[in-house]
Amino acid sequence: MTPLWLETHASFIDAHHTTSADQITFNAGLTKDAALLKVPLVAAGVLLDATPLTVKITVANDVSIGQTLDSDIIYGVSDGNNFIGFEARDRGNYGQNYPCYGIEATAGETLTNKTSFNGKTPNQVASSYPDQFVFTLKLDKLWGSCFTTQGGGFLKTAEFRKRLMLSHGLTLDVYKSNPGERVGIKSIEVTIRKTGDY
Repeated sequence: MTPLWLETHASFIDAHHTTSADQITFNAGLTKDAALLKVPLVAAGVLLDATPLTVKITVANDVSIGQTLDSDIIYGVSDGNNFIGFEARDRGNYGQNYPCYGIEATAGETLTNKTSFNGKTPNQVASSYPDQFVFTLKLDKLWGSCFTTQGGGFLKTAEFRKRLMLSHGLTLDVYKSNPGERVGIKSIEVTIRKTGDY
């Protein structure tokens, strides 16, 4: 999904943004936990709730924003009600937080009832903001991981409590934590596959 593709096909895009061929940039707004972007992935009625499904989201962000500005951005999927995913923190938080960690919440125009999973770290594990995040969500197993290439590779896993109702459809959701957060998204790639019992 390129910036121009997102501009054309997203079902919702926050008004505080600019788009070029190379990047969609979300600027400071007024709302905490605001939705930035929503893209329908699977229509309602296509999948059964028990379908074994893995969603992989690969995101390329603008490093200059994440390295120097407030840029705590949350990527994941929702069924229109429940949301599961990962928060990608900016470089300024690496002294106290992992570069990414699990989040679940109630989806909507804002995230509500938000819970994070093991986001604090006693020791800094990265020194620079990565140019790519890879989020993997095993929806039937209530499990996920985030991966970055910093320092030879950083991996963080999460066990979620919320189960998505796949029969209601599946949407890619992107949110920000605080009103002042900014992010430049260069591309998003989403792969969805039925995973069987393995």
